[in-house]
Amino acid sequence: MARTYSSRQPMYSTGSRTRRSTGSRRVRPVGATPRRRRGPAPIIIIVAILAIVVFLWVFGRGCSGSQQAQENDRLKTYASATAGAIQGSAAIAQQFNGVANGVAGLPKAEVDKQLTEMQNACKSTVAEFEKIKAPSKATNLQPAAVLALNMRAKGVAEYQAGIMAVLNNTDPAAAAQSIAKGLKDLVVSDEVLLNYRDELQAKLTAGKEDVQVADPGRFVLSIDSASTASIAAYITSIAKSTGALLPAASPQQAMINYLKKKGVDYSSMSFSVVQTSKSDAGWKIDQATESGAQPTFFLLHGVNGGWMVVDSGTSLTAAKLKADGAPADLPAP
Repeated sequence: MARTYSSRQPMYSTGSRTRRSTGSRRVRPVGATPRRRRGPAPIIIIVAILAIVVFLWVFGRGCSGSQQAQENDRLKTYASATAGAIQGSAAIAQQFNGVANGVAGLPKAEVDKQLTEMQNACKSTVAEFEKIKAPSKATNLQPAAVLALNMRAKGVAEYQAGIMAVLNNTDPAAAAQSIAKGLKDLVVSDEVLLNYRDELQAKLTAGKEDVQVADPGRFVLSIDSASTASIAAYITSIAKSTGALLPAASPQQAMINYLKKKGVDYSSMSFSVVQTSKSDAGWKIDQATESGAQPTFFLLHGVNGGWMVVDSGTSLTAAKLKADGAPADLPAP
């Protein structure tokens, strides 16, 4: 009998549950499952950063303002610390003007004494000022002030050397040079210190500090006082008041004036040149002679067309010429 076969394929069981269709499967990632991010949202972080930036800016401005306030306060303290030295220098300037304008009416010893005291006081002022520590806002001002105060001490010393030469009637020509140097140094010191005062005052005003800088005063009231013409007139007025000799137009006239002042009869004397310096024609040695007497030698110095007798005698040694300030190439007669 013929067998009948079914068209259906045999089904085999594996013993496991029927697999789900691929369409219903869940896709699982390979590897560890990522953790869910925790913490503030990005907008919170941005706000926090902006807050920090604003805080630092405000804090920075506050610190800067505080630092500026401290610097201004230090500048105020500096101005107060320098006031004593500046006022002291101004007092010396006033005293100097009194002596310089009244020198003809004062004894020589008193003039010398007062000028020496002024010079020492100027040096003390410099020492006092140098001890003051300048703040950052005044570091460019301090050196100029110290320089000017030093120039005041130097100027007084130069003026003293010149004015004493005039009063002692030793060498008015050289005296004029020394006085001129001294007054010019004092004029410069006056201008530098006045500029120092103005600049320091401007810095204090800018910092809103209600402090007035001390006035340094003036040693020389007018710049024209240091000119050659003014100094010549100044020396002439002193010489006339004190009876000192004035520069003469020629070496011979200078010798005649010198002898006349000493009460010596020069009518029978003849005058001649002995030696002139090769390095400086303003220095020379002349002589006055008369029959039967030793010649008298005169050390002469000429400046700006005027001649004065610096020294005289029957002998002028090399040591004496050197002490009188004559050039080294001018030999003793």
